[in-house]
Amino acid sequence: MRPLNILRDLPAVADLIEVCFAMTMDAEGRSYVDQMRRNGRDSSFIGWASKVIDSTSLPLSGYVWEDGGRIVGNVSLIPFFKGGQKIYLIANVATHPDYRRRGIARALTDAAMSRALEKQAASIWLHVRHENAGAVSLYRQLGFQERAVRTSWFVSPGSIQPAPGHGRIDIHPRAAQEWPAQSGWLERAYSRELNWYSQQNWQVFQPGLFPSMYRFFADISTQQWSAYYGNALLGVLSCQQMYGRPDSFWAAFPEAPAPEAVTGLLAYARRMLSNSRGAAMEYPAGQADEAIRAAGFSPLRTLVWMEAPGVPN
Repeated sequence: MRPLNILRDLPAVADLIEVCFAMTMDAEGRSYVDQMRRNGRDSSFIGWASKVIDSTSLPLSGYVWEDGGRIVGNVSLIPFFKGGQKIYLIANVATHPDYRRRGIARALTDAAMSRALEKQAASIWLHVRHENAGAVSLYRQLGFQERAVRTSWFVSPGSIQPAPGHGRIDIHPRAAQEWPAQSGWLERAYSRELNWYSQQNWQVFQPGLFPSMYRFFADISTQQWSAYYGNALLGVLSCQQMYGRPDSFWAAFPEAPAPEAVTGLLAYARRMLSNSRGAAMEYPAGQADEAIRAAGFSPLRTLVWMEAPGVPN
């Protein structure tokens, strides 16, 4: 095991990540691997990266495991800031299939944790696929505790839309007076505990002059709809549109959402928007899975977010 050398290791690490995660890698993951390869050949990027390893949220530091000069294991250590404190995300934990069950992943993760503590990390985070029970067990042994389980959903461009109709649910454009409830539900569904990673600005969806000016200057387009049953507000769905990307949906519902409201809002939004770009959404796992499926969405992945303590203040 040795520290990652960004001058020469990035292409080999990209190859390893592709081998290890080929079966579960989505378009974003493939783009990430391709960018890693390009960066490894770009001398100007490497010169810049060597100066900002500990200040930019990119996978520029970590450890690799070599066997006969061949990289067969990797872990990345990525700095973030949360409430003015530096935290670290452990990512890209990969072991070549021919070298698994030899303790390599554990040794790499342990080394990354030690390095983060040396850097005075306030906490250490990682995420792992929900179905990877062995990895979840390993990280628990290393002191990580589960903080959230989240599913990423996607509906592809041109996919079949659900049949019109949303039962007894009344859907209309979001009204300003619904923002307090919507804001609280957004904070519940998209926990502040993870906003250092997602970095979503809720001002994008807030009514009023200043949020409107922010959207204008940031070139962000939004559409929002509310679901009612009688006089009861059941939920709000927001769509954030940016050029060249799939539509991003942000769902605001109570902790036990009404399935008809979830399906109705998502299906309604799909019919109101262009179907040529697709749409993506993340939501707490298990809380509305079947209702989201009924609106035509498919799960991409479910991630368990875990945290280990850092250096006490």
